[in-house]
Amino acid sequence: MESILFSIQQQLTTLTKTEQRLAKYVLAQPQLISTMTTSELASAADVSAATVARFGKTICGQGGFPALKLRLSSEKKVDQSLFDEINPTDTTLDLKNKLTFRINQAITETNKRLENEYLEISAAILHQKETIFIYGLGASNIAAEDLQQKLLRVGKPVVQSLDTHLIAAALSAQKTQAVLVLVSNSGEKEDSIQLAKLAKSLPIPIIVLTHNAQSRLAKLATVALQHDDSAENSQLRSAATTSLIAQLYAVDLLYYSFLEQDFQANMTQLTASHQAINEYFTK
Repeated sequence: MESILFSIQQQLTTLTKTEQRLAKYVLAQPQLISTMTTSELASAADVSAATVARFGKTICGQGGFPALKLRLSSEKKVDQSLFDEINPTDTTLDLKNKLTFRINQAITETNKRLENEYLEISAAILHQKETIFIYGLGASNIAAEDLQQKLLRVGKPVVQSLDTHLIAAALSAQKTQAVLVLVSNSGEKEDSIQLAKLAKSLPIPIIVLTHNAQSRLAKLATVALQHDDSAENSQLRSAATTSLIAQLYAVDLLYYSFLEQDFQANMTQLTASHQAINEYFTK
């Protein structure tokens, strides 16, 4: 189970000012919340009871404040220092523990956000279409390349490039036999959005992998696969470490779902690919 306290901290900037005040109180006094009523917490945090109820639903969905109390009661003993990304006094063991915590959080949260039905629909589209076009910018390109090499090994024609003009030209030629996969953590990169608009006009199905289900890119998608962000909220955010881990995990799930579309044929092709590499390139 993911850390509810870490989830609250990561969502701080997306909350209203009153919800932020409440969230900071919860983060500072998590051991007290499980025994408090809605009105008691509202009074202690200087917010309205409605804010407490709304905050509970934001963090725990339909379970609301009762679910939040239950989650907090099971997390009283979590080491709060794990929530800090890094500080100068950290030992090597501290760094390992912090990164392990963040990676586990990213995978668990991605597991929760990634809809089984959407994975299955995406896999079916990949199976049905003749050519797969994949685009990702920056760190997202690593996940895009990973999906490309996986699909190539099972004999699926894939075009993966950072050249948007090349992809645009190829999409226009393929039309009904193509699918476009766009990997974008934010879902707001202009190049990805323009490719999606082109694909939508042809029309070509669009699979989007993003953490932001409300992004412009996600709204253009035929299917949007949502992963965790677990945004590192410091100057180290540019490394996008946990976001990349979440993307790669989602890519693996998509690939395994694709394999199951025609399991025997895909495994036969995968075996042939391994044999070719072993025969000609392994000494």
